[in-house]
Amino acid sequence: VVTRTTDVKPVADGIISVLEQIPDDKALDIVATGDGSARFQGEKQDLEELIGNLLDNACKWAKSRIVLDVAVTSAGRSLPRRLVLTVDDDGPGLTAEQRAQGVKRGRRLDETKPGSGLGLTIVTDLIETYKGTFRLDESPLGGLRVVVELPAA
Repeated sequence: VVTRTTDVKPVADGIISVLEQIPDDKALDIVATGDGSARFQGEKQDLEELIGNLLDNACKWAKSRIVLDVAVTSAGRSLPRRLVLTVDDDGPGLTAEQRAQGVKRGRRLDETKPGSGLGLTIVTDLIETYKGTFRLDESPLGGLRVVVELPAA
């Protein structure tokens, strides 16, 4: 049983602030939207790893825009509240087949971008630890949408 709770907004804002300071060849607009009072039922460092890896990955692919949306699903009578993190980017996205491969353990979809390929493995390990879910979709921004559901506090 996880007894710690973590405010999502300060974690997201801190990671976005760091990512915006990293020099690179494109000016990215990274914004956090949604429920500013959302809380994660889990360790702060785990949420930092998760959001950090998702946003870092989006930064590699986005042309100019990344949106992290934070929401909490209302609890049903028998269902616990869920924290829903959605990361959208305006990059090239993935085909349906690539999205299906992307959720498999240890898969690296593109060797042309820098990185170890461990980011999504870390994300999926954390999601499993918290009995969450993870899926890849098409983003309304034109690129990739990553949706993660975790326990909400």
